[in-house]
Amino acid sequence: MPPLPASPLPRDRSFDPWFVGSVLLQVLLLLIVFRSLIFNPGEYLIVTHYDGIKSYFSIASFLRQPLSDGMLVMGHNYPFGEYMYYTDCTPVLTQSLHVLVQAFPALEPYGLYLYDLFILGGLALSTLLLYRIMRPLGLPVWLLVLLSVALPWLGPQTMRLRVGHTSLSYTPAILFTIWVLQQLYYAWVQNRPVRKWFIILLGGIIVTSYFHFYYLGILGVLGGFFFLFWIVENALAGKPWFRLALYGGLTLGAALLITAGSLMLLDPRYHERPVSSSGYGVLEWKFQFGAFFRGYSFNQLRFPLERTADIPYESVAYLGGFVLYGLLVTLVLAALRRLPSVQLIDTDHGRFLRLFLLASIPMAFIALGETYDLDNGAYVFNNYLNPFFWLHKLTDRVTQFRALGRFVWPFWWAFVLGFSYYVARWWQHRTLRWVLVALSLLLVLDTRDAMRFYRTNTQLPNFLTANAPTLPMQQLTGWLDLKNYQAILPLPYFNSGSEEEGYRLTIDPDEVQNNNTYQLSMVTRLPLMSNKTARLPAHLAQKLYSVVSPGGPDPEVLALMDRRPVLVFLDTAYYNGQNNFYRETLATKPEKLAIFERSADFIREQHLQLLHRQGNWLLYAWYPKGR
Repeated sequence: MPPLPASPLPRDRSFDPWFVGSVLLQVLLLLIVFRSLIFNPGEYLIVTHYDGIKSYFSIASFLRQPLSDGMLVMGHNYPFGEYMYYTDCTPVLTQSLHVLVQAFPALEPYGLYLYDLFILGGLALSTLLLYRIMRPLGLPVWLLVLLSVALPWLGPQTMRLRVGHTSLSYTPAILFTIWVLQQLYYAWVQNRPVRKWFIILLGGIIVTSYFHFYYLGILGVLGGFFFLFWIVENALAGKPWFRLALYGGLTLGAALLITAGSLMLLDPRYHERPVSSSGYGVLEWKFQFGAFFRGYSFNQLRFPLERTADIPYESVAYLGGFVLYGLLVTLVLAALRRLPSVQLIDTDHGRFLRLFLLASIPMAFIALGETYDLDNGAYVFNNYLNPFFWLHKLTDRVTQFRALGRFVWPFWWAFVLGFSYYVARWWQHRTLRWVLVALSLLLVLDTRDAMRFYRTNTQLPNFLTANAPTLPMQQLTGWLDLKNYQAILPLPYFNSGSEEEGYRLTIDPDEVQNNNTYQLSMVTRLPLMSNKTARLPAHLAQKLYSVVSPGGPDPEVLALMDRRPVLVFLDTAYYNGQNNFYRETLATKPEKLAIFERSADFIREQHLQLLHRQGNWLLYAWYPKGR
């Protein structure tokens, strides 16, 4: 088969109608799918559960604080607060919103709306980046447009919107790095200036790391292996490689030094936080190979060799009907010896994709974890091909990247882009071009299912704004002079986020109680003495537990509080048998169950004053320093 000619696109980069059309089409799809959120400012959030609502609450409470508080979020973990870097809140974006809202206070009710617009806009930016990445690859223009629009909806990161991991759902964080590596490669092999691309790569890794620090690990490892394989390739071919090694090493080293160093300077508690993290090696957080073949819940068309067991959300990476059925056709044609030969690495574009794929393969091994179980744990084999297996022997800090399944994302993109580059050559074959059309129809079908899923399973009412239907909370507290109170203590008490060994100090809240306390905090503008963040130093969690423990509050906690009372919000449904969440989840954890059972003792020992009763809710006043 002759090589596919260059895509019939305009050479003038000042205006490319197909490029503009692709981005505008994606914007139109976003307006259709997320119309409830976009056209009703402030009334909806992408999700209102799990880590998503935690992030939203952290952002909303943070936007109310004065700029003088820096990055310390006081909305929960009172009186200590917690730094934005550990609340899954896209620090660089949230701080920018903070400055904007403080400059224009009328925007405060729309802070979360602006945040969501930025996150959803990442899908349009992904289309822009994908078009730029794939344009040089010689794809037929119709396939180029289709892939640019469809793939952002189908990528494994986008599925994070469903669980509220908005920072991790931001697909451009990875696609931007892929595009920069591509441009750097082209400039290098064509003897064009490359300094600016190394600078852009450095800046991109730093900025995306302050979206979420997992990007530092993912992009740093991707860049490292990309340069490594590139250097080896040059050395074997007798081409100069030292300058490439020097520039690549300095760029990635500077990214690590600047990002980690700045975090150490900006986080006064950095050295109090544990070096290692619990959960590293947990099966549900490692990638499970069958996820490549397990369709998402919304896929109507299923692959015939699909894995039947459910896939944990950290493993979702379905390759989609376009790729899987395309691979099936390829295998059948190869078995029948009817598969046409295609030259894939005879151009700079093919050689870049080969390097990208090679660099992502070690990341797939990282995603599988250091060990893998067979026969329900009867056999365990060590994953010696996992670079983290060896890095872990040098430092426990590698365990901070405990959700290893996320490292498969670059491999997903490398495989999908590489396969798209391959099957695009079928367009020149009289028979196979119709196979390519059929595969593209599968891509359209998967994309339609994804858009329907996000339209119906996201965009939930925003109960964190003053305009939300918060009448019950307003009835509970509206008659109080709230400026005379300093914080809210929820009972049953929960504290989630300390990464000590075995999660000894972690009591995860019931979702209903968690959302009620968040809503109460937003209505009253009072911070919570409970916590739901990440990597809270264990000694701070222990001090907060002391508040409801025998013996009373730790002196350090009392020293940071003033003489105003604390509102104690008790939900009796957890004690009268209506809701047995804590009794069931803590049944095998006697120390934590004791904390749950101590609510009545705390009320009696601290002489709490009953202020109001409303259904199952009781509101008390607690004077931690006496009247």
